[in-house]
This record gives sequence, structure tokens and C-alpha cells, in this order.
Amino acid sequence: MMGLSNFGQTFFIALYSNEIRTMFDLSNAGFGGLYSAATLASALAIIVNGRFIDDWPLRRYALFVLGGLALGCVAMGLAAHVTVLFLALFMLRHFGQGLSGHTAMTSTGRAFDKNRGQAVSLVQLGYAGFESFFPIMAVTAIALIGWQQSWFLYAALLLMVAIPLQMMLVGYEPRRDGMSDDDTPEKGADRAAMLRDKRFYMVLPLYLAPPFFLTGLFFHQVQLAAARGWAIETLAAAFTLYAFIKVASSLATGPLVDRFTALRLLPLSAVPLVAAFWLLVVPDNLFGAATPFIYMGLIGLNLGLIGPISGGLWPELFGTAHLGAIRSLTAPIGISATAAAPVLFGLAIDMGISFSAVALSGIAFLIGSALLAFSVTADKLPSK
Repeated sequence: MMGLSNFGQTFFIALYSNEIRTMFDLSNAGFGGLYSAATLASALAIIVNGRFIDDWPLRRYALFVLGGLALGCVAMGLAAHVTVLFLALFMLRHFGQGLSGHTAMTSTGRAFDKNRGQAVSLVQLGYAGFESFFPIMAVTAIALIGWQQSWFLYAALLLMVAIPLQMMLVGYEPRRDGMSDDDTPEKGADRAAMLRDKRFYMVLPLYLAPPFFLTGLFFHQVQLAAARGWAIETLAAAFTLYAFIKVASSLATGPLVDRFTALRLLPLSAVPLVAAFWLLVVPDNLFGAATPFIYMGLIGLNLGLIGPISGGLWPELFGTAHLGAIRSLTAPIGISATAAAPVLFGLAIDMGISFSAVALSGIAFLIGSALLAFSVTADKLPSK
């Protein structure tokens, strides 16, 4: 499920941007606005149907998600008007990037207790594993059968391969219906209780900081490279190191989450990102040609840490009884932050605000957010 979320990820849909803009006569801004609107609509919809995973059998919920994703692929293949294009983008973002990852993280988080960190870190490898070949698959399919026809191929793969395989795999979900009320792990706060809990608001800023700041910087990475005097080819090469460190640190963080808890590790996850932003404040190329590699390596370390930590954070704080409902609220908040970042960073660049100034504000926000999160670990706040 984590790997199949790539059908709705930005990097995958962006491979079709030229063909989409040409067919529908859209400017870059026009397509970007349509995409952002579909993303925000997807985030709002997750609040409603993301919670169904708590009440439905996992088999039915997985079928609902993958069936919707397949219909989104069909809609993209049939799109001949911009309204159908919007519907297709909404379905791909909602059932792909949104609910497929939501299903993977929620089912894993509630199925494992003592080894939750390791389980989450392994599950997240599905994203990186599929990410490694999805671009090649898309480029090849476009060249051989055409861009819209390729979406029919993806729908067929989902219906004939992914859904039957997933229907088999969900049979291995640990069963909880035989447990007594005293030993069942499915206890915890509901969404209303979470919203009344001060701890939620203390950890939320640091939970949102990496996706917000990194989405903004990645979206405007061409301007960043020019401002720092980095060749865009060098920055692209640095992404290889970023990906390697992200995967390695994620695998290493899983056992640490199980040993020290996600809540205690959350403040520490800010350290690599603070160091990366510091490289944008100091004089250009402090470490010479290695500077962009160090910058991207630190970002990969941060994201590798935050993956297992965020996967274990909400179950630790609020239990697993209503984990789907809780994640269906926290996920849209994160998606909204990523939707806003490119616009806000673009406005800052247009206003002449330097990347050094942006990085300084990021450092200040991260330090403040880390201190807030650290205060929760000191048990100074009641649970409600």
C-alpha cells in the first residue's frame, strides 16, 4: 500500500505535466493551481473517510482504496475536459498519496506494539522501492502506448495484480477480536479527546516543520541552486546520497523508536535539519564542492529519522483504538502545509527575500518547536 501511493505522488504526476498542459492548454500557473486545489480537496476528504479504517475490516477498506485509485487512473485516461482532469487529479491524490499511505501506516501502527518502530521503518521502504522504478515505468509507457493510454495500463495492473495480492496479504493482519477488554491493545483517545489534549498542539509544530520547509525548498530548488552557486546537475547528483541516507537512517531509527519511544526522539530529529539550514546561512560553499552533498545528506537524515518517529508518535500519545480517525486528521494538516509551501516560498522569492533569511526563520522555528516537543517528554502536561 505504501508503494502504490506513488501513483498519486507529485513526482509521478509531474512526469505527465508537459502532456497535460499541452492537451488542456494550461499554463504552468494554471496547472499548478488546479493541482493545489485537487490536493486541498483530497486533504479535506481524508478527514471524512480516513476514519473508516477504524470500523471496517481491513480487507474491505483496502479494496475501497485501491478500487478508488484504479478509477482515478481510468478517469485520467478518459479525461477530455478540464473538469474531468480535476476529478482525476483529486482521485489520484486522495486514494493514492492520501489513503494508500494512510492505510499502510495506520494498519501497521495498530498491529504492532513492542516493535512498532521497526515495523514502520520497514513498511516505509515500500515508498522508496516503488519510487526507484515508477519514473522508468511511466517514461517507457508514454513512449510505447501514449500518455493517456498508460493510465489504462496502471488501472489494469491495480485491478489484476495489486488488488488480488492485497486481498491475500490482509489475511495476515494480527487478529484482535479474540482478546479480552483487559488485554486488547485497541485502547486510546478519540479525535475529540486528541483535540482537547495540550500535548497534540505541543508536538504539532515540529511534526509539520519538515514537510512544510522541505516542500518549499524542493519546489524552488532551481532558484536555490542559482542563489548558492551550485550547478543544478550537482544538486541532482546529491539526491542520490539523500536517498541512500534516508533509507539507511530510517532502518536504523526503527529500533531506536522501540527502545527510547518516538516522543523522546522527536526533538532530536530537528538537529539535522537545523544543520542543513545553517549551510544556507553561512558563506556560499563553506565546504567547497561537497556543500550541496552535505546539505542533501542532512535532509535525508532528517526525513529518515522523522518517518519511523511520526509513525509511532500518535499511537504512543493517543493509543490505537481510534488511530485511523486521528491519522485522518493529522495527515490533511500535513498535506495542507505542503500545498501552501510552494506558494509562500514563491512569494518570498518574488519579494526579494534571500534563502539565507528563509533558512534563518526555519532554524528559529525548528528550535522553538523542538523545545515545545521536549517539554512534553518531561511529563509536565497532563494527558487531557
